Formats: sequence, C-alpha cells, structure tokens
Amino acid sequence: MQRLEIIRGGGVDPTGRRGRDLVAAADRGALVRLAPGRFVDAERWRAADARVRHLARLDVVDELTAPRLVLSHVSALALHGLPWSGEFPEVVDVIDPERETSQSLRLLRKHPGKGRSMGLARASSGRPATDLRSTVVDIALTQDLRRSVPVLDVALQRGVDRSALRAELNAKRAVHGRDRARFAIEFADPGSGSVGESIARVALHELGAPRPGLQTEFHDATGFVARVDFWFPDHGVVLEFDGAAKYRDPAMRAAGLTAEDVLLQEKRREDRLRRVSDVRRLGRFGWPETQDTERLRALLLGLGLPLETRRFRRIR
Repeated sequence: MQRLEIIRGGGVDPTGRRGRDLVAAADRGALVRLAPGRFVDAERWRAADARVRHLARLDVVDELTAPRLVLSHVSALALHGLPWSGEFPEVVDVIDPERETSQSLRLLRKHPGKGRSMGLARASSGRPATDLRSTVVDIALTQDLRRSVPVLDVALQRGVDRSALRAELNAKRAVHGRDRARFAIEFADPGSGSVGESIARVALHELGAPRPGLQTEFHDATGFVARVDFWFPDHGVVLEFDGAAKYRDPAMRAAGLTAEDVLLQEKRREDRLRRVSDVRRLGRFGWPETQDTERLRALLLGLGLPLETRRFRRIR
C-alpha cells in the first residue's frame, strides 16, 4: 500500500535549525504540517488519494502516542483497504483500553475501550488495530447506510461470515446505532459489483423499491447476453448503474477502445437484452440520481416499479 514519507523536525535536530527550515517551508506551501515536527511534501500530498493521506496521519500518530491505543473505526478501515467515499477525517480513530468515555483531541478521536473485547490485527508498525470483523461492525454502528453497506458488502466478499458479524454486534456494549447496524448487516450482499452499486442499492431501498437480484446473467439462443446490475424479476425490469468511469477513464476500458467504442458496445448489448423474453423494461441511473430523490423516484415509477412508503423512525 502506497505511503507518504514523513519529514521529521523538532527533536531529531537538537539545534532547532532544521525545525525552523521545515516550518518556513510549510509557510511557503512546499510542505504540509500534519503535527508538531511532522511534515509531508505538499506536491505528493496533493497527488495522493484520500486513503494515502489518512495513512500518513496514522504514521504520524503512531510515533507520537501511547502504544496501548488501538487503531479503529475509519482509521482501521483505511488500513484494511475497505471502501470509503469522500475525504477521510483529519483525526485518527483509536480505542483507548483505559477510557470509559469518548475524547476528541487535535490529532485523535478516542473511543472508550475499558472492558471491551475485540479482535486485533497489526499495522505495519506493530501497533494494534481492530481486525476486519470488529472494524466493519464499528462502522455499521457509527456510520449511515450509504457508508456502512459498501463496507459490509466487501467484508462478505472477503469471506467474513454474516453470523460472525451478528455475533460481533451482539457482543458490543453500544446502544446507539444498534438497529441501524443490525439492518445493515442483513442488507449487505456479497454480490454487489462495486461501491457505487452498493450505494445505489441503498438509494433504491430508501425509496421503497423491491429488493433486486444482483449481477444476474441473461442468455439468448446464441449464448451469453449480459450480466446486469439490478434485476426485478416480478416486474421484468433491468436497472443498470453507470458510474461513467468506463466512458471517461481510459484505464477502465479494454485496450484500444475509445469512449465511442464503449458506447456502441453498450448499445448493442442493450438491444440484445431488450429482446430477451423476460425483460420488459430497461433503465439506467448514476451518481446524480442517487443524490436526488425525486429524479430517482420518477425513473423507477416510469419503469413500472412499485414503491413502498417507508415509515422512517429514529434509529438508536
């Protein structure tokens, strides 16, 4: 996993000259200051993705904090390579085995760990971190469904057993978020094709759509036609989620194909799919619709999908 080099000042230079030079470089914008005496190259920081930037914060905290602290929650998620949308927090999540209450500090967000049992893994530095099962259940307890469901989908794909997640949740002492976490664990599906599809599935649920089959394959007289993202067999509706990357990012396309080639392939694929006897309607949606309830509702109703009115309540 890619890591940014931590540039150290302060105590490593008793004369203080290097420390002053580093602070001056940070003031000029050549370095990014992550903590007292700890910097990274600004250009590399900007080029790095959100996960790599958070891992740099983990490396800094590892040097500056007590060894009893256990990396957890979103920080453990980053270590395990689990999906996360948007920026990571600027603080590092840890569990303090000596605390009974939470505490927020400049560099750390401490979660209470006194009396808590948890599975442990190890960061490359040797610092303890919550293992995959403990981490994903912590995420389910503390994050909304759009963030927790993609994490749980990936955990199931990696072989974590759903019953083990239930047992982990039941062993937690937390009260807040239990109902939401329990729902997320049952809703999770290892058949999800991508993080975007996981979030899209949550958006469909929020509107009361029937639960679809995932990655369903269709065939005709000449063989394989397509594997579709969402299939509603009772209504004959195929729904595809488009993240647009395959059109815009050459790395997401087969070698030598242009965006126009991909569009033509998709058109031919859809033409064949529409001729499959079970398929009555086909629709597409993407990130804009997952963020706009009314646009997605109009699309689903236009495809003939019934939407159940959800009775939302406060989930603790």
